Amino acid sequence: MTHYTSPAIVLRRREYGDFDLILTVLTPDNGLCTLIAKAAKKSKKRFPGILELFAGLQIVYHQGRGKGMPVLEEATLEDAYSVVRSDIMKTAYASYWVELVVLWLEAGQARPDVYALLSFVLDGLSRGAASGPLLNLLFQMRFIGQEGLRPVLERCACCQKAVEQLAQQQFCIDLTQGGIICHACASPVANHLRLGKGTLKQLLWMADGPASKALRVRFTAWAMAEATEFLEAFVPYHIGRMPKSLGFLRQVRSRAPA
Repeated sequence: MTHYTSPAIVLRRREYGDFDLILTVLTPDNGLCTLIAKAAKKSKKRFPGILELFAGLQIVYHQGRGKGMPVLEEATLEDAYSVVRSDIMKTAYASYWVELVVLWLEAGQARPDVYALLSFVLDGLSRGAASGPLLNLLFQMRFIGQEGLRPVLERCACCQKAVEQLAQQQFCIDLTQGGIICHACASPVANHLRLGKGTLKQLLWMADGPASKALRVRFTAWAMAEATEFLEAFVPYHIGRMPKSLGFLRQVRSRAPA
């Protein structure tokens, strides 16, 4: 019987029968994995309350019999991220990120880049290293970039003119074209999202280089609002699914104090 040892982040958990849990985790080398933790709800020795949503673990598991589900044997808590679970706003952001990962990634596909990105934003959210809205922009820009879906923000997606060659300060977003379009190419009757030239530059800055440096970008309230509206429309459109958690995030955000 082959055993596997790996760091993992808990993305989903659900009860199975009276005592078991089924977990969906993200690992660097095996990507998405669905595991069964037998007797997890009554075993205080093997799994002492650590198989929680968003938790960072070190796990040991083996393949089940035949085509059965892999079985979680051991788990050690590395990062509890209890602060994320205890704050509804932080929970909403983290839920959106993990749902994007679950909806898009294929099971068994090694994705150390996505694992590192998700670990970074969960850690930042937990420690308060950056605000939820800023981490949300960072995660979305980098996640879609890693998946080859990065929006075209350096030039018009239609005529290919560079942003720096255009005098306009506001740009329309055409989701079908995958990025910005200049005034000359924009349809006069279409209801486009819009981004300011300064916001474009800030999003591009967040897309590359060390993530810690990307968090130094300072958005005005207006720029944050338009960047958020753009990415939360662009990302679901291009992954082809509307995450249910995005509706929850928007609901929580709308009720937050100004």
